[in-house]
Amino acid sequence: MYRLDQENKRLFFGGRKLEPHSVEGNVTGFCSDCDVELSSLAYFRVSEGWLVASRCGGCERMILSRYDPSWSWKGDFDLEAAESVGSANEGSKTSGISDLPKEQLEAVFTPAELRDMERCVRGEAYTRQNLYRARAKYEKFERLFGVRIDI
Repeated sequence: MYRLDQENKRLFFGGRKLEPHSVEGNVTGFCSDCDVELSSLAYFRVSEGWLVASRCGGCERMILSRYDPSWSWKGDFDLEAAESVGSANEGSKTSGISDLPKEQLEAVFTPAELRDMERCVRGEAYTRQNLYRARAKYEKFERLFGVRIDI
């Protein structure tokens, strides 16, 4: 799932955190749910082209549109609001894995998942499948320990 920190306009996906290239507000199209205009929230430059985060002026739905380098539309993804770093979510605190006790992490994640989560945080090469498996366990970790992992 793609998440956007609405305060800082940072995009989180695939273990990556992207800073916006631009936060200019433009009409980017029309909502497929209610046919009201979509307004851009932020633009992100990626190796494959561009990602544009937009919000519907009617139903408030957020989407992430993908474009190639020549600005040809390639598809849309659902986008959800991410909390700003340091904010709380329903009594749970947000933390990076380096801030958590090893015993808690080892109770939920495999050694390979932990290794690749740490590599991802450091910006090193990691095995994507291990990160996908770990992400599937984030909710369980939060339920058990009351801490939301933020990678």
